Amino acid sequence: MIIGRQKYWKSVRKKKQSNNLFLIYLDDTCLKSNQGNIIQLPAQLAEEVIREWNADGKIDCMKNSFYTKFCFSVIDMTKKERETVIGRLVEYGNCDPICYICEKPTKLHVKQKNLYSPIIDWAEKFFTIKLNKGSGLIFIEQPSLNSENIHKFLEGLNNFHLVAVHELTKSVGSLFTSLALYKNIISPDLSWEVANVEDNFRIEVWGEVEEETQIKNIKFDHFNNLVKMLQLI
Repeated sequence: MIIGRQKYWKSVRKKKQSNNLFLIYLDDTCLKSNQGNIIQLPAQLAEEVIREWNADGKIDCMKNSFYTKFCFSVIDMTKKERETVIGRLVEYGNCDPICYICEKPTKLHVKQKNLYSPIIDWAEKFFTIKLNKGSGLIFIEQPSLNSENIHKFLEGLNNFHLVAVHELTKSVGSLFTSLALYKNIISPDLSWEVANVEDNFRIEVWGEVEEETQIKNIKFDHFNNLVKMLQLI
C-alpha cells in the first residue's frame, strides 16, 4: 500500500523469490496492492510494472496505469469476486455472438460464416459441447452441459489468466473468440477482425465516421495491451 500522493522514491527494482516470482521495491519499500497485499509477478510483467512506477507523475496515476491496475486487481481478487468473474464468462458462452450469423446482406453473411465457423468447430471439440446457432436477434438457448464444461475449464485457471481472459472477452465481445486467442488457435489480428466484422462491413458500405474511428482506435490499443499481457503471464 502506498502512502502519500507524490513520488518519493529514487529507484524501482525487482527482487527474485524462491518461487521464481519477483517482488517490486520502491527504494526499500515493497510495493503492495490497494488492499495491502504483496505484489509477486513473473519477470517480464514485473518489468512492465517497474516501468510504470519509474515514470514521473502522481501515485494515483501510476496505480491506474495499465499493468499496475491489472496486477492490483488480480492480487486483490477475493474468492467471491473470482466466482463472479467465472459466472460472467459462462454467461458470455451462453449467448456468444459467433453463434448468431445474419442471413442478409449476403456479403456479411458469408464473412461472418467464414470467420465464425472455424472458432465454433474448435470450441465444440475443445469443450466437448454442441453450440446451437441461429440467424436472428432472438436468444438461442444452449445445452446445459455447455455451462458445466466451460465452468470446469475456467476454474482451472489461476487468477492472472482468468482476469486476462475476462478482459479479452469484454474487449472482443466473445468468450470463444477470446479463448481461441488465449489457446493460440487464432491470431490477434484474426480475433480483432472477428470482433469487428459488422463494423468493418458497415464502413465498407457507408464509410468511416471520425468520432467512431477514434473510439475504435482506443479500444484497439487496449486490446493490444491485453494481448501483450498474455505473453507476460
